[in-house]
Amino acid sequence: MAKLRRLIVHCQQHVPYYQRVFAQLGDLNPAHFQIADLARLPILERATLRERGDELTAQGWQKRLIRYSTGGSTGEPLVFYTDKHRESCLNAQKLRARTWFGVMPGDRQVDFWGSPIELSRQNRLRRLKDRWLLNQVVLSASNLTLERIDGYIGDLNRFRPRLIYGYPTVIYRIASRILETGKADSPGGSRWDRQWSPKLIACTSEMLLPHMRAVIAEAFACPIANEYGSRDGGMIAHECPAGHLHLFSDHVVVEVDRPDAEGMGDLLITNLDGYGMPFIRYRIGDRGALSDESCPCGLPLPRLRELQGRANDFLIGRDGRMIHSSAANYVLREIPALRQYQVRQRADHHFDLYMVLHRPLTEDERTRIRTGLQQVIDEPLEVNLIEQDSIAPESSGKYRWVISEARS
Repeated sequence: MAKLRRLIVHCQQHVPYYQRVFAQLGDLNPAHFQIADLARLPILERATLRERGDELTAQGWQKRLIRYSTGGSTGEPLVFYTDKHRESCLNAQKLRARTWFGVMPGDRQVDFWGSPIELSRQNRLRRLKDRWLLNQVVLSASNLTLERIDGYIGDLNRFRPRLIYGYPTVIYRIASRILETGKADSPGGSRWDRQWSPKLIACTSEMLLPHMRAVIAEAFACPIANEYGSRDGGMIAHECPAGHLHLFSDHVVVEVDRPDAEGMGDLLITNLDGYGMPFIRYRIGDRGALSDESCPCGLPLPRLRELQGRANDFLIGRDGRMIHSSAANYVLREIPALRQYQVRQRADHHFDLYMVLHRPLTEDERTRIRTGLQQVIDEPLEVNLIEQDSIAPESSGKYRWVISEARS
């Protein structure tokens, strides 16, 4: 409550958008703010962030802001700002959750993350810092040929990380390969060293589906935990050793908007650490339900009973290699004219890009889109740009921003 009140007072004093909101409400006293008062504040939509981002930025914080862009699960590119304090709190939350499994700061870690486009932006100093100061190695989640997967298995055998972190779809592919090549009569591949196991595999950014969890557990023989957060919403919840998602309630307030009979509804996130651009009652794009039950693990943090997110597809590149769909997002989120998009890779591997635009694309932007998507799969295939007034969600109400009909 103290953190929430400090944030609300800060918004009243420094954030133009909320200064107007409080003025309109009239009788709301930020210094005596209660949890129930959140319901009186407007829900922060992505469209509001786009259209009124300057008003949502704290006055006097411009030099302290860190710019981020994200496509998210909705396929709507978004530029927003965070700050060092919020990012430090996010990293602290991750470290705290990992200690529940015996993984301590500085333990060896391998991340399966990003695309060659994003990883190439990291300079040599950053890579040295990751390896020698953080004891961490980052491996590309893109272009998952069998040769690359076998190479990654060899890397894991040599480095023996206590923590493996990244996209569950990628870790699942590596686990599947370990099980395939673990047979005595299995030709080729890189055999898995059964003399060690990680302390934890933490999955993030995608839904960790039951069949993925089962294969990963069989291959690595260690606990698997789901991490729930996002660039825009921050760190929200983490799975405990008893298998339940715990909300970081000392850093975030989570509401369920218009819950149905089962308690499921849109999740609204209030991040208590972000002062440069406060996120209050932010509709993050996922659905979930809360739980009042205690947990056998003994943690006092409240539980997220159920989470419904979006599992992403792989794109299929030259010679059938699998490319994580985030690679397309890294290209498209840098195009300012895109309000929303959906990439469909057809059976012959070409792309149809459905777009809702803020304004007409320039010729340079058209070229950047086509060239970028062709580079993602390393093939000069056709990229059709299709303008639409809207992009319909799936029957569940969720959007998919990458759909591949191709098969490896």
